[in-house]
Amino acid sequence: MSNKKYIKIEDFLTDTSFVNWVETKNMSESPFWKDFIEKNPKKLELLNEAKDIVLGIKFNKQVLSQQKIDKAWGDIEAKIKEKKAIPALKAKKRYKKHFGIAASIVLIVSASLFYFNGLKITHNTSYGEILKVKLEDGSHVTLNSNSKISYYKNNNRKVTLSGEAFFEVDKKESTNAKFWVLTDDLEVQVYGTSFNVNAKNQKTAVFLEEGMIMLTLKNGDSKKMNPGNFISYSFKHDKIISQEDEVKLGLKTSWKDGTITFEKLLLKDAIKKIEESYGLNAIFMDEESKNKIITGVVPTTNLAICVAAIEKSVNVKISLKDKDLIIRNN
Repeated sequence: MSNKKYIKIEDFLTDTSFVNWVETKNMSESPFWKDFIEKNPKKLELLNEAKDIVLGIKFNKQVLSQQKIDKAWGDIEAKIKEKKAIPALKAKKRYKKHFGIAASIVLIVSASLFYFNGLKITHNTSYGEILKVKLEDGSHVTLNSNSKISYYKNNNRKVTLSGEAFFEVDKKESTNAKFWVLTDDLEVQVYGTSFNVNAKNQKTAVFLEEGMIMLTLKNGDSKKMNPGNFISYSFKHDKIISQEDEVKLGLKTSWKDGTITFEKLLLKDAIKKIEESYGLNAIFMDEESKNKIITGVVPTTNLAICVAAIEKSVNVKISLKDKDLIIRNN
């Protein structure tokens, strides 16, 4: 395994182990990088930037081969050596000229990366906001509050998600092209289907509404999902948090229509959805209110209406103070 110090982003990009891990080509690399992340939290931002580049940029080596680059550098070095046979001033000018050639090579490489991958596009939502996005391939994405998706313009069937989103993937009959959703925990592969992905709180939960999808977990395991299946997996803890075979339609996806559906859920668990949607912190003043059972549909497009609906459903009193939801038994 690599012994690099990983000081610059290039240290990650030129490391075969890192690239294989990001592209899930060799999941035996996972333990090393999992350990690296835990031991080097200050380098996580740099690692994620390198990860985004690997996932979004597929370098076209045909644009400028390594052989051509080596030859160009060889020519430059040969020319520089000629300065011993000419006056110092001329040698300086010649060096500048050929250094310019080297700079041109770098520019060509950079330009080819941009040309073949296009502009990176990002859509994000604030707290309490739901956004509908239509991708250029015809697929639709509904983005929940405090969430973000990003993709490259020339490769919009590979989407990176942070937060929660509902995907309605347009099936490409002529090319049978795959559609990917990437999170920190797993990769979703589909051809055309509808599904929900929630990548929050250091885990990723996937619910399949229709069609069929394949999950590739970061630990190397694969999971095939059928309609109604739900699975929640955490790469950090390297385990499946929960798995259900038959989940009622709407329980995991009603948020996209501006509501949250609860079915025999403890209020302390139900209120977490409200915390996520509005960036709030719930404080229970007593155990009785925390353990009350809530069943029903609560609107989320307006916080005041949402709070009033919960108060009425389980007979509690909820007050908002700054970013805190103070909850007590009524």
